[in-house]
Amino acid sequence: MNSSIRPWLLAVTLLAAGCSTTSGVMVNHNIQHADYRSVYVVVHGSNSSDMDANLQREFFRHGFSVTVGPEGGSTSGAQLVARYADDWKWDIAMYLHTFDVMVYDSQSNVMVASGSWKNSTFHGFYSSEKVVAKVVDQTLAKIATP
Repeated sequence: MNSSIRPWLLAVTLLAAGCSTTSGVMVNHNIQHADYRSVYVVVHGSNSSDMDANLQREFFRHGFSVTVGPEGGSTSGAQLVARYADDWKWDIAMYLHTFDVMVYDSQSNVMVASGSWKNSTFHGFYSSEKVVAKVVDQTLAKIATP
């Protein structure tokens, strides 16, 4: 390979790696999954009200009966409890840096699955609605009963 091309190839490779987001789901294989149809979403309120709404909407879109409330609220009637963590950064405008959703069995409080998304080093300004949709889709696909 021409030695003058190598630095450019390296720069393009590093730039491409720095521009990619990551996401994934971890599932607790030690518990038996059920046909989940109801979820209690722990809401944050105030600064995160948009993310609260995004998460509620995504579970509803997947056919779940959704109830909401604060941490420690009554989860009676819900099979799952969904908690989330969102981290926002500033660069000319606010952008979503990370989003994690943790889904627990409401009776045992054992984590069923955890989905995560992380913006790239050279971040993009991704729609929070689309990020939440992606993470919830991936998470629910992993815990769905066959």
